[in-house]
Amino acid sequence: MRARQLLVLSALVGWSGSACAAHQAGADSAPAEQSRVQVENNSSLDMDLYVRQQGATPVRLGLAPAGEKTTFGLAPGLVAGAGLIRFEARPVRGQGEAVLSDPFAVGRGEELHWSIPPQ
Repeated sequence: MRARQLLVLSALVGWSGSACAAHQAGADSAPAEQSRVQVENNSSLDMDLYVRQQGATPVRLGLAPAGEKTTFGLAPGLVAGAGLIRFEARPVRGQGEAVLSDPFAVGRGEELHWSIPPQ
């Protein structure tokens, strides 16, 4: 019985891991109607990028490597009825300060652009 439970558990973990990987891989290849943000990281630090809504916990979008432009898909739940959203860039290794964007109004299918200033 215990071996069967372990087999089922390992199958579930493998399935959820592949589903997460598929979601991450699809973030840069978002459909045309999905909203996106293109982030230009002008900092010398790799940054974790978050989206913030008023009164909600920040949601991590992914990694914005130093000196590169990266595009992230915004889940419909982050856009629908959000009003204004902000982006936050946090240094990966805890060096430097977090950077908060000005507020953005976003609608379905829009592409936003934000530049992280040099640090």
